[in-house]
Amino acid sequence: MSLSPITEGLPTDLKSQMMPNEVVYYFSYIAFEGGCGNSGSRENYWIALTNKRVVYKTKIMEASQSFVEKDGILPLEKISFIEVTEGQSSKGCGCSTAKAFQLRISSSGGTVVIPIPTKEKGYEIRKVYSQIAELTKE
Repeated sequence: MSLSPITEGLPTDLKSQMMPNEVVYYFSYIAFEGGCGNSGSRENYWIALTNKRVVYKTKIMEASQSFVEKDGILPLEKISFIEVTEGQSSKGCGCSTAKAFQLRISSSGGTVVIPIPTKEKGYEIRKVYSQIAELTKE
């Protein structure tokens, strides 16, 4: 898979955060499902990889068991590794557990955990990150 700049279909909140000479090489919506599998409560969140940063908007469950929206930026040069994890998620309201996948990005400021819909999506993001890292070394 070769890297190609993405210019169409990007959300306004991403475009407003772009820096001069920044190129988006990967963009994907990542769905977040809320409470007991209620499909009516699904919202779209996203992740983008550029030649300079990982930019994301997502919703995660914090240790306090409350959901918090996160909108962040990780500079590529600060990222030490990206891993894909699989675990069990409980909806916390009597629902059965379900598989949950996460993209864990470690940087000098700690680890950012981004929920992702599938393990394959995580591998896809990790592969593009590796390609961008190689490109920026040249």
